[in-house]
Amino acid sequence: MSEALDSLLPEYQFTEHHTTVVLGTQAQVFAAVEAMDLSDSQIARILMRLWRIPAKLVMENVSDRNMSVDDFLPLIKTPPTDLVRGLIGGSNAPTDKASVDAAAFRTFDKPGFIKLAWAFWLTDMGDDRIRVDTETRVLCTDKKTLRVFSVYWFIIRPWSGLIRLSLLASIKRHAESGTKA
Repeated sequence: MSEALDSLLPEYQFTEHHTTVVLGTQAQVFAAVEAMDLSDSQIARILMRLWRIPAKLVMENVSDRNMSVDDFLPLIKTPPTDLVRGLIGGSNAPTDKASVDAAAFRTFDKPGFIKLAWAFWLTDMGDDRIRVDTETRVLCTDKKTLRVFSVYWFIIRPWSGLIRLSLLASIKRHAESGTKA
């Protein structure tokens, strides 16, 4: 469990968790986690193109470009153990990322939005084996948004899981080979 993630989004309606074990030092693995980008994964790029189809049915202003980690708010970074990024989604969501720090994210509760926190945390298992966990949590700020997002989550969840598994494989590959994720 990630204390950093719990501090940002202790209550949520949707979650997804995946893990892998990587050979290397915690610093090497954290560097690979930090360097990872959604746009680096072919499966992520393909699935994000497909994602736009249902997303445009339930969300406004869906971009035609692929999402990258730069689209996420940098919320908590505690090398070499924790990295948490976030999103606030919905009409009139904050666009100035500099104005949304961890405290503002934690307290944001305007109706009609989702808050998404995406965490990675590393656990040293000894013998240069590092466990990498990733968890995504989503909180809908009102009942209407919850109903709409429930349909969206039902459609996207399996594909979202594939993207996360692909990213963990990329992190593992790059950390173990010493190259950028």
